Order: sequence, then structure tokens, then C-alpha cells
Amino acid sequence: MAVVQHWTTGSFVWGFLESLAFADAPLQRWWRASLPGRVQQWLLHWAASGMAARVAEPVAMGVFCLLLLISPFVPTAAVGAVLAVGLALVVLLFCVRARPLSPLALPVSAFWLSGWVALIGSPRLLSSLDGWLKMTLYAAGFALGAHLLQKPLYRTLAVGTYLAATLPVSIYGLLQYVNGAPPLATWVDPESPLADTTRVYSFLGNPNLLAAYLIAAIPLGVVGALVWKNWAAKAMAALAAGAGALCLVLTYSRGGWIALTATVLVLAVLLWPWLAERLKPEWRLWVPVVILGTVAAALVVAVVAVPAVGERALSIFDGRDDSSNNFRITVWGAVFEMIRAYPLTGIGPGNLTFEAIYPFFQRPKFDALSAYSIVLELTVELGIVGLLAFLWLASAMLVQGFTVWVRRAEPVGALWCAAATCAVVGLLVNGLTDTVWFRPSVQVVWWMLCALIGAEYLRAAGQADQD
Repeated sequence: MAVVQHWTTGSFVWGFLESLAFADAPLQRWWRASLPGRVQQWLLHWAASGMAARVAEPVAMGVFCLLLLISPFVPTAAVGAVLAVGLALVVLLFCVRARPLSPLALPVSAFWLSGWVALIGSPRLLSSLDGWLKMTLYAAGFALGAHLLQKPLYRTLAVGTYLAATLPVSIYGLLQYVNGAPPLATWVDPESPLADTTRVYSFLGNPNLLAAYLIAAIPLGVVGALVWKNWAAKAMAALAAGAGALCLVLTYSRGGWIALTATVLVLAVLLWPWLAERLKPEWRLWVPVVILGTVAAALVVAVVAVPAVGERALSIFDGRDDSSNNFRITVWGAVFEMIRAYPLTGIGPGNLTFEAIYPFFQRPKFDALSAYSIVLELTVELGIVGLLAFLWLASAMLVQGFTVWVRRAEPVGALWCAAATCAVVGLLVNGLTDTVWFRPSVQVVWWMLCALIGAEYLRAAGQADQD
């Protein structure tokens, strides 16, 4: 661990990555000197002592928790309405309660601005306006979380709310597996031996979407079980992680399985030094052996006892012989042609724009609602500019997350940051072959993770306002 810490504090490569991520940029000084920062200081002078200043944050936290609580259960319009309220609260908090800017504010702003550029250059302006408004609302959700999660109590409430929301989602999914659930779409090749396999989808109506939504519950639940002092909270967190992992497996989402594997591996690597410090020397060798052996045994049992698991996993390597693989590969070919036609700023943000433009490029009988890859979807919607902005955001999140964990200036916060970073890795891996990342329930979780990592980086640097 000492070698890793030395590498992340003295390495030229890591220093370059931190510079690229603007991890140590003097944002607060820039902000105070800017025109918006000066306007904020003037507003605070008049409003900071009023009633609005006292109630704004508790009300905003209530709205943020409501957003996390309802997102898997309600239609997109309802999530949008709550986000619109959140946007209004962001403006209110700007006027009455200042907090340091998140170090992720720059890449998030760049990503949002790339949507604006794509909107201006879109051949379907009205359709793209819908997508850009959604981007704006999600950015507001990040801004709200970035402000609130600097306070440890609010961090606990936000994570606890998300984990509590995953419990009924996971339990209902497990009940579907036990009792059976009719497929709402053709998710499996009808000629495959897996055609009759139950793929759970819970309240979200799509097994791939359910898998993506539950990814963050595993690392956050594990860390909650480790750091929360209340035994009821520990039990809830452990149950959320365990039920979420089992339900994710039963979605039979191959992308979800790969993402779960990546998430667990990164979590194990990050948590091992923390656990080793708390184990007796004679246990430090055997604990990882036992854990790896248990995981390997569980995988073998799953494949042997449930043949459908093995068949589904092997179908990843079937190429075009699997109908799902063939569909994605064919759609990707059409999407590459769309990118060549609109390379720089894309066709414009939003699924409505994609649905309007895709028919001009699609292969016969291969209708699609998305590009089935967030990398391709972002490139086709926002162009190379938008893709670069997103890659900047993703790399900044990972660099700042790993930096907080390695330095561990504040141990509990570092654990939460490690969990959020693992969840981000899982969602990025899942997004390589699917676009459920764009769905509201997953977007809400993604921007919460983004806000959490930024808040913990501020706290580790001693810049967070925790009052």
C-alpha cells in the first residue's frame, strides 16, 4: 500500500492525470473572482441570515432523497418534475447558502455545454431540445448533490435512501424469479435453450436496466455494513448488497454480469489494504485465499446447478450466432455511418433525435431506439466534442476517487468514495454494450455518485464546508 501511495503522490504519470482531471485546480479562487461569484457574494450579504437560508438545505435534502426514492418506481415525467424542483432549489441555494465548488464542476459543465453545442448544430432542433433539457435537469441533480453531500449527515441520508429504495426493487425481482414473470420484450433468442428462462425485471420493466440500477447497491451496501454504527442500518446495507447482487445475477444481463465482476474486483482490491490493517498478521494471508476460493466455488456451483447461467455467459462469445449479439453488431454498423455523417457535434442530444435520424441509416428489419453503447450513443448524439467531454468527466471521477482512497485523509469518507468509484467502474463497463445508462433511474444514481466523489475529494483536501 505504501508503494501505491508513493506512486499516486510522486509519480509524473499520476500528476499528469490529476492535472487532466483538474483535481487541484484553484476553483474556489476562480469562482470568487468571477462575475457569478461576485453576484453570489452580494446576494449572500442580503439573504444569508433570512428564513430561506435556514430551511433551504433541509428542504433541498428532502427533494434529493425523494428523487433517489422514487426514480425506479415512477414514469420519466415524474422524475423530471422532481429534478425541475431541484433546479429551482439549486438557484435558491446559490443565493442564500454558499459552499465550495465541486472539483468535478468543470468537466460536468463541459459535458453540459457539449450538449448545447450539439443542440445548436442539430438537424432536428425541436427533438434535440427535449434531450438537452433532460441533460440540464440531470446536471441540476448533480449540482444539488454536490452542494448537499459535503455534509456527512446528508451523505448518509442520500446513500441510505438509495439502498432502501433498492430493497423492494430487489425483493420483487427475486419473487419474480420464484413465481415466474412474463417477458415484456424479446430478450432471449427464441431458438435458444434459454428461451424459457425467467429474466427478472422488477419495477423497471427491463432486466438490463434493473442490472444497471442495482450495480451501485453492491459496493455502497458493503461499505455501509462496514462503517455504519447502528446495527439495523448495518443489516439494511448488507441486505441491500446481498439481495441486489443476487437479483442482478437473475436478470441474466450479460453486461450486468461483467459489470458486477468488475465492480467486485475493484472493490476487493481497494478494501483489502483497509481490512489488512485490522486483521492479525497470521490472518492476512488466509483471508484473501478464503474469499477468492469462496467466490470461485460460488461461480462453479452457479454454472453447474443452474445450467442457464453457464449457457448465457458462453453466449457472449457466440458472435453473430446469438440473436442479441447479431442485433447489436448490426446496429453498431449503422451508428458508425451516422457518426461519419455528423462527426464533430453529432445529431443532437436525446433519444427522440436518434429515433428521427436512425431510420435513414438502419439496416432492413433492424429497428433500434439507441446505439446500444454509451460511447457510441454519446458520439452520435454529441459528436467527438461530447465524447471527449464525457471521457474527461469519467476520468476525473476515477482519478479523484482513487486519490481520495489512497490518501485516506478522512477514513470513513474515503470508504464511501471507494464504493462510489467502484460503482462508477461498474456502470462504465455496463455501458460499453448498452445504453440503459441514459434511463432516469440510472442517471439519478450516476449523478449522485459523481456528487459524492467530488464532495469527498473536497473533504479530503480540507475544503468542504461541513456545517
